[in-house]
Amino acid sequence: MSGTWRTLPLAALAALAACAAPDTEYPKELDMTTWSVVGVDPETGDVGVAVSSCVETFGDGVAALVPGMGAAATQAGFDVDNRNKVFELIQQGLTAEEVIAQVTDPSWDAETDRRQYGVVTIHDGFVRTAGFTTPTRQGMTEDGQGGVPRWAGVMADPTRGVSAQGNTLAGPEVVQWTLDAYRWDDPAGFNSLPDRLMRAIEAGSRAGGDVRCNSGPVRQTTSMAAILVARGGDAPYATENIGMTDAGTDRAPWLALSVHTQRGAENPLLELRRQYDEWRRTKGAELGP
Repeated sequence: MSGTWRTLPLAALAALAACAAPDTEYPKELDMTTWSVVGVDPETGDVGVAVSSCVETFGDGVAALVPGMGAAATQAGFDVDNRNKVFELIQQGLTAEEVIAQVTDPSWDAETDRRQYGVVTIHDGFVRTAGFTTPTRQGMTEDGQGGVPRWAGVMADPTRGVSAQGNTLAGPEVVQWTLDAYRWDDPAGFNSLPDRLMRAIEAGSRAGGDVRCNSGPVRQTTSMAAILVARGGDAPYATENIGMTDAGTDRAPWLALSVHTQRGAENPLLELRRQYDEWRRTKGAELGP
C-alpha cells in the first residue's frame, strides 16, 4: 500500500502555520465517526485524548482538555458548538454526568441522534465518567445501505480515570481492547498518561478499527490518528476548528501529534507511533522509566 502522509517535522509545521493564510475556512460540522480514549491523572492533573478515524483530515478538534478538571471527546455527528459547550462545562466544574445531561438535552441540541460523547472529570482527587451514544447507533447495527454491520458504544472505568468510545467500528472489541490497553500496567514502567493513551488507541486498531477503512483483505482500520495531552498546570485547550491541528505551533498543548492520510494508504498509527517514540525519547524523557 502507498500514500502520502499529511505530517511534517515540528519546525516545518511551525513555519507553515506562520505562513498560512489567515482566512482559511474550516467546516463547523464533520461526520467524525471514530474511536477515541479520554484519560486523566487525578494526582498530577494531566489530561489527554487520543483519537483515530477513517476520515482524511486532522481530528484534533474532537478533544477538549481542561487540566486539573477533566477532558472529553465529542464525535459522531461532530459540531464545533457541541465540542465548545462540553469544553465550557468542564471548565465550570460540572461533573461528567452533568456535562452529558446538558449537551444531550433536546432543548439545547435537537440532533442528539447524531452525537457521541465520552467525558471524564476530576473532583477533589476523585474521577467521574459519563458517556453518550445515540440510541440509533448503539450496539451492533446494520449499515442500511447494504454495507457491513458496525458497532457503537462507550466503556469507562472511573477508578482508572478513563473512558473509551467509538462508532462505525468493526465490533465491541475495538472499544474493549482500547480500554484494556489503557488500564494495563506495563512491567517495563511505561505507564504515564501519554503512554497509556498511545497504546490504547493502537489496541483499537488491532481489534479492527473503523469499518470504512477495511475492504476485503485490506484492513487499514483508520486514516487519521492524533494524541493530545496537557499538563496539570497548563491552560485549557481545544482547537479553534475541526479539520485543523496546532501541532508544532506555540498554541499546541504539551503533547500534540497528529497524522492523516488517504483511505487505502498505510495505517497512520504507524507514523504516529514513530513520532510518539521520538517525542518520548526527547521531550517526554522526564516521564521515565
